[in-house]
Amino acid sequence: MTEEVFISRNESEWKSLEVFVRRLNQTGVKKLPGGEVRTFARLFRLAGYHLAYAKTHYPGGRSYPYLNKLVGVAHNHFYIRESGGLSQVKDYLLRGFPEAARGIIKNFYMSAALFLLGALFAAVYVALSPERMEQIMPGLSMGGELGEAAANWDYPLMSAVIMANNISVSFTAFVLGVSGGIGTVIVLIYNGLILGGLAAALAGGGGDMLTFFALILPHGVWELAAIFLSGACGLTLGRAVLVPGRFKRKDALIFAAKKASALIPGIVLMLILAGLIEGFFTPLAISPVFKLLFAGLTLAGLVAYWVKR
Repeated sequence: MTEEVFISRNESEWKSLEVFVRRLNQTGVKKLPGGEVRTFARLFRLAGYHLAYAKTHYPGGRSYPYLNKLVGVAHNHFYIRESGGLSQVKDYLLRGFPEAARGIIKNFYMSAALFLLGALFAAVYVALSPERMEQIMPGLSMGGELGEAAANWDYPLMSAVIMANNISVSFTAFVLGVSGGIGTVIVLIYNGLILGGLAAALAGGGGDMLTFFALILPHGVWELAAIFLSGACGLTLGRAVLVPGRFKRKDALIFAAKKASALIPGIVLMLILAGLIEGFFTPLAISPVFKLLFAGLTLAGLVAYWVKR
């Protein structure tokens, strides 16, 4: 059976499920009459079967991505989770959060690339002339010659400034996805500029780079991962606004928002952990090498946590 025949035979059921989805986005499944709940359940299960068929026989066709999105939207209404309980928290931490992160992994990579692109550009730009750092952060009071000031920076203070900035950035990058992703892209690149510029200015001023990164990275691994996830959420919202596919733009945005919001509790937890590390581990009078080793182990742990088991 060709894909066009497959679509023509089943498109009417898919359209009926779309109608249900639009209604449920407004009212919720609990307000449906009993007969309509059964109809919705039948259409949902049928679409799930068609999704599996399309994935097997037409993985590169147009029916598979359409059904994947349709079933995903309907799934949020069909399965109503029990509220509360430690078991739900455990399930979220062990399965829900990493699965949600893997669901937007391409946008995560894009988010990280935009941030690192800004950091690389600023590192080169400021390295050529350290005074340019004041162009990136006009409010940064360096005092006297930048090189001399950089060599005498208060490292814990600079680390705290960056941490507070990253917390704000995480939520800004998420929310600005409704701008079509443009705001998210700007936030990611600009904050990459800040980190790359600070590192280059410090290096150009003869500062202790080992100490700098030892104070930034132990909590920075968590913060940057949270920023990249928030940016990925923003890009997910942006894609729904710009490319809603066969759904109405509002319905596509609602689906994307539900998908992205599943990451919010995990992102908040990551930022809390970063704050605890910043407050209790970073100030310890131990070798910077051990702090960098801790950061490396943290990164390895995060990668292992997100990899599908």
